[in-house]
Amino acid sequence: MPIKEINFGYLLGGLLILILSVAIAQELGIREENRRLVLEPTLILLLLMGVWGLEKEKKWLMRVGGSIAATGVTIAVLNFFLNMAGLQLINMGILMVFFVGSTWIASRNLLLSGEIDINKIIGAICIYLLLGLNWGMFYLFTNMAIPDSFHGLTPTTIGAQFSEFMYFSFVTITTLGYGDLIPLKPLARTAAYLEAIVGQFYVAVLAAWLVGMYLSEKSQNRHRP
Repeated sequence: MPIKEINFGYLLGGLLILILSVAIAQELGIREENRRLVLEPTLILLLLMGVWGLEKEKKWLMRVGGSIAATGVTIAVLNFFLNMAGLQLINMGILMVFFVGSTWIASRNLLLSGEIDINKIIGAICIYLLLGLNWGMFYLFTNMAIPDSFHGLTPTTIGAQFSEFMYFSFVTITTLGYGDLIPLKPLARTAAYLEAIVGQFYVAVLAAWLVGMYLSEKSQNRHRP
């Protein structure tokens, strides 16, 4: 099967491995700088191959994505040696732009192209994970712009805080709501309940619609002479 036909499968596997790798690296006590030097470029490469590769007919868009990816990797490497807060902030901003762009491209290809197949259903799961990552980055920027927007946040470094906000984001989007990390300021609270609404809407409407369309098309193809 051509790689393009199962690109979302590779992307889902990569995203799950990376999310688990962050937790395992933290448990093993691997330094934050060492984790980011490996994980961030790997995640950018996965998204570039799995999502931006869908836009091969738009070469300018691929060049833009490749430029953003190369810039993000370069800054991640520089920050590993210089360890400057300004570089960390720029790097997180580039990652957020790249993640938002990846989510937009994946969503457009999922909804506006071709028949519904297994690859697109897997793509819906990938978009759900990307939404959680995007919101996690937004929480990080919110806390930088408005200090003490969250109660229960213990790390002080940007990378460690992002791990905390990624956890909070997925707890929120799934409406688990453990309560160990709590939004306090108005913008943080608004972002949190909007994420919960989007998460429920996504699962109840979009994902259910995709599965229903897939089963309907499969049934129609089975009954065709």
